[in-house]
Amino acid sequence: MNPQQLLQDHFIDKSSYIPLYIQVRDILKELINSGNLKPGDQIPSENELSTEFNISRMTVRQASQELLREGFINIRRGEGSFVNSVPHTQMLLKLEGFSSEMAKLGYRNHSRVMEIQKIESFDSFEMAYSGLSKPAGEPIIRIKRVRYVEETPFAIESSFLSYKTGRGLMEPRMNDDTSIYNYIEKELHIRLSRADHVIQPGLAEPEIAKLLEVEPGSPVLKLRGTTYSMTNKPIEYLEGIYRGDKYELKLVITK
Repeated sequence: MNPQQLLQDHFIDKSSYIPLYIQVRDILKELINSGNLKPGDQIPSENELSTEFNISRMTVRQASQELLREGFINIRRGEGSFVNSVPHTQMLLKLEGFSSEMAKLGYRNHSRVMEIQKIESFDSFEMAYSGLSKPAGEPIIRIKRVRYVEETPFAIESSFLSYKTGRGLMEPRMNDDTSIYNYIEKELHIRLSRADHVIQPGLAEPEIAKLLEVEPGSPVLKLRGTTYSMTNKPIEYLEGIYRGDKYELKLVITK
């Protein structure tokens, strides 16, 4: 399929607030995700994209660099850019929260709050109590959310907070897209400093598979750990389940 046929139903909106290179990046992502561009296929060249969309080659190059950084493509010197056969979205473990990080990468995202509950059952939530350093009998709050990116469910996260920290999200009930980290830092004036997380591979059980819209037994990444304040006080204990076909874990190790 030639570039004109491949791109015929895609357009650039030069009046949009979305940067042109992000629009080009997202068009190419859509072509990859839809299977119109398959692993190993060569993507349209800089000249072809700049001519088709009437934009500069520099803009196209920025889009290509984004795709390269996110793992969608690889660039072969003298040959061009080719689709990778790797997961399409990196899970970047920065202390910014899911929504903030996805927005920085240019993705539309939202959340759906499934449950907010006050918990006093130590036996059922022992790891959460331990992660928050709370004794049995003291109430804590659990907030369970499904995270969506571009209308696709990507993750299920359960955030556990002390009752003192989380009650403002419970009464009145927090909105679907309320940022827990923003609430903690801006409303409670608690500065967060670090998170200690453990990540393990797993398989999606039927209930989880239904929420993530995958087949039971599909690969997932399971995360658990605690986020701490600047004074080293545990603030949030998090349990997350992330789609294995949409995330990859990227580690940068320095000496």
